[in-house]
Amino acid sequence: MQQLSYIQKYAVILIVLFGIYYIPIEGRGGFGPLKLALIVSTVPVLLFWCFRITKPILIGFIYILWQVYVGVSHPESLRWSTLYYSMGLVVFYCCAYNLIYVRHVFNIHLFLKIVKGMMYAYFIVCVIQQAFILAGIRVFPLINLTYELNREFGCYSLSMEPSTFARTMLVLYYAYVKCNEYIRGEGPFSIMELFSSEYRTITLMFLWMMTTMGSGTAYVCLIVFSLYFVRWHNWYYMIPILGFIFYMVLPTMDNEQLERATAAIEATTTLDRDKIMEADGSGASRINPTINSFKADFTKESTWLGHGIDYSRNKYLFIKQKMTLFDDYGLIFYIITLIFNFACAYRFLSLATIFMFIGVGGGAGSNIHYAWELMFFITAVRYFYENQDNPEYFYGAEYLEELEEDEDEQTT
Repeated sequence: MQQLSYIQKYAVILIVLFGIYYIPIEGRGGFGPLKLALIVSTVPVLLFWCFRITKPILIGFIYILWQVYVGVSHPESLRWSTLYYSMGLVVFYCCAYNLIYVRHVFNIHLFLKIVKGMMYAYFIVCVIQQAFILAGIRVFPLINLTYELNREFGCYSLSMEPSTFARTMLVLYYAYVKCNEYIRGEGPFSIMELFSSEYRTITLMFLWMMTTMGSGTAYVCLIVFSLYFVRWHNWYYMIPILGFIFYMVLPTMDNEQLERATAAIEATTTLDRDKIMEADGSGASRINPTINSFKADFTKESTWLGHGIDYSRNKYLFIKQKMTLFDDYGLIFYIITLIFNFACAYRFLSLATIFMFIGVGGGAGSNIHYAWELMFFITAVRYFYENQDNPEYFYGAEYLEELEEDEDEQTT
């Protein structure tokens, strides 16, 4: 049994606790004293335990510098608390990145234990919450049921809301599948393989949570994850199969969240902001900013340099569905965030990139704390992808030593 070092224990605690949202402590926004303490703790850890000039430190410095520049350029809306919060999230990610890439705190088996442990925790609390709801108890803070959803037995488990619950489970399951794919070294799984005895439990838990939590986002996540099974050698029959399921099978299912998800996806293909809003108001708030961004006036200086902190909120652009991806800090900042994402976490030709662009897979560019947590898991997946041919980093030196000792015992 591998004994974890202090730095490994810290890394596990940091990542697990930052990915769990106990509302009685953290509040409805999911960011309270515990998350603040975790971010503060990353400062000395980054400086004294895992410091090295790495890509996120360099890009993160430019990222923060640009935010400060835009904020100071618009003193009427300057709020240093927002900038400090952004700095904290960047430091958190830089620390997590360096723990992985500099200190190599995770081997793939330890990382998978974390992923499976979090999924089990979310699943157990999800089932307990659903049992309480079915029994007529819709608010019970001890089990993180702090407000009523009115979605049959939909719940949010250890998250803040169903949509955040869905995003977290999508990224965790993606990490689970990809890391197991790297371990076996035989390429992507088929659908049937994910239901084999070795992977069945996690797969069934994932599907139960995604289909019963009461979130349209969850169904969007499932539809997008189905692209995992489309490959160069099978696209000619997998795409028609998925198209048949989407257009013929799903519309026959009587499920409000599923209907919203499929309607939003269909409306998105029209690029019509009003149709998307009509199909799914909640989904439109995540889809329309991207569409609006393509229609922005790129001849204006403010498009490139931004309008200042909270411009979109103060102008009610979110409510009016006129928000773009770069209202506050400008298109230059958005480009910096893309460089940040692709240099450190997301491989461009990967399913995770699609997750990022449709807003369900985390990423830099906002002060949404859970987006940075999800970005960490994608970063770890990329680390193991890059080190598949390096047994010391992939399996860990301790694990390799244990294997050698077992082989020696068998030989003697």
